[in-house]
Amino acid sequence: MTPSDKHDRFLEELGNAHEKRIAEALARLEDRIAEIIAQAPTRQGLLFDLEWAIAARRDILTAINQEYLVESTKIVDEYTKSAESAGLMLAEYGAFVGVADDVIVALKRQSFQGFQDIAGRFLNELASEVYQNTLTGRRVDESIKALRQIINGVYAQSDQVEIQRLVNIANAGGAAAEEAITKLHSIYAADKLGNNMRRYSSQMVHDSLMQFDASIVVKVGKESGADAWQYEGSIVQDSRQWCVTHLNKIYTEDEIRELWTQDWAGKAAGDPFIVRGGYNCRHHWRPVFKE
Repeated sequence: MTPSDKHDRFLEELGNAHEKRIAEALARLEDRIAEIIAQAPTRQGLLFDLEWAIAARRDILTAINQEYLVESTKIVDEYTKSAESAGLMLAEYGAFVGVADDVIVALKRQSFQGFQDIAGRFLNELASEVYQNTLTGRRVDESIKALRQIINGVYAQSDQVEIQRLVNIANAGGAAAEEAITKLHSIYAADKLGNNMRRYSSQMVHDSLMQFDASIVVKVGKESGADAWQYEGSIVQDSRQWCVTHLNKIYTEDEIRELWTQDWAGKAAGDPFIVRGGYNCRHHWRPVFKE
């Protein structure tokens, strides 16, 4: 196994662990929000107290901070392990100059900002949903269901046995997960676009780790005198054509930046060395050193 393969495996395992942890944090957050709504003043099972609805924003913020942002902080703190693994990889190439601690701290701070942005957006969505449901006198159980879906979409917990069974299968992953997700989409038709907190958080967990790693590797590679860069990684069913075309090929920095000027599906804004093949990309630029 090459040094790059070892590092890739480490990143994949760390990323999978982080995605599982953020999913668990969102499940806890979902239950916290449900508890808040369950304690709301009601009339015949209907929400009515607008003063309570406005004050509920504070409780929702507390729940997001304690469940989502605390876990996000722990996840980002572990990016130091990624930097250490990258260091071992680059040292085996024989040219490792190291990364200053203040650079790693700045990159981690930038990564955490992405989770903060998601928290702020969904605080507003959840608080607005509570207020609108109270204004229109919606039933408590219906309001709880809507709020659960804002957080976890089709993965939201349910009192209905069959739906919860499908959610459990979907969360477990594996061959049966896709079928379960498809069935859940047919139940939650409004959520087919996946505009929920879990979707954005899962993407953030993946992209922030990969971009942190890219920032470290590219910085060290350039400072260590890399002559060119090889595009590495694995191909999956939904890999972008750009990634398939350039996989395992070696280019100079000028060639990479020239290729980046082309238009292609899935391209993301940013530096080609950092965003690579776009959102949720599993590929990497690895430095190449002449003998």
